[in-house]
Amino acid sequence: MIARLTLATLCLSGSALAADPPRGSWGRAGVSLDQYRTDAVECGRAGLSTDVSQMKAVKTLITASRQLDSVLTNQPSGGGAAPPPSSSGAGMLEIDPVALNTAQQVARITEGANPRARFREVRTALQTTTDQCLTGKGYVRFTLTRDQREHLEALRRGTPERHAYLHALASDPDVLARQRASVEVLPAQ
Repeated sequence: MIARLTLATLCLSGSALAADPPRGSWGRAGVSLDQYRTDAVECGRAGLSTDVSQMKAVKTLITASRQLDSVLTNQPSGGGAAPPPSSSGAGMLEIDPVALNTAQQVARITEGANPRARFREVRTALQTTTDQCLTGKGYVRFTLTRDQREHLEALRRGTPERHAYLHALASDPDVLARQRASVEVLPAQ
């Protein structure tokens, strides 16, 4: 369990903190606010319900997690804490070889799994399903201008004002024509 938390923490800590304002959105000319929200929820759920259990990326993460569990649970028990470093007669700091070996194993497993890349692959699969759903409903991807992104970021997430602003952009045929993004919707894996 600790290994899974460690692996997840390593993977998510950098990406969650570095979230940029959205650069694009999806729209369909003339779509009503109610239909826009219904389609967004339906396609979002379709993406989230994508079965990724057989993906190589997921299997790699599961294997790494099990290896980390094994390394971390096979530690000698000495009251739950590593022994304090000791000094040799020459004033050199001595490092516990068991702790060093454990740290090296954890580093090798984590580097070998490349969790950031594996999570990116899973996220891409989920996004692909969502994109296919939206495309199937007639939506097109469009790029937000800098002013639009700044306005959007000034609105608190989840508020009716933010939803209304996005809908106003997403349903405007002129915005969609001027700002349509070329996006390749990949087939599901």
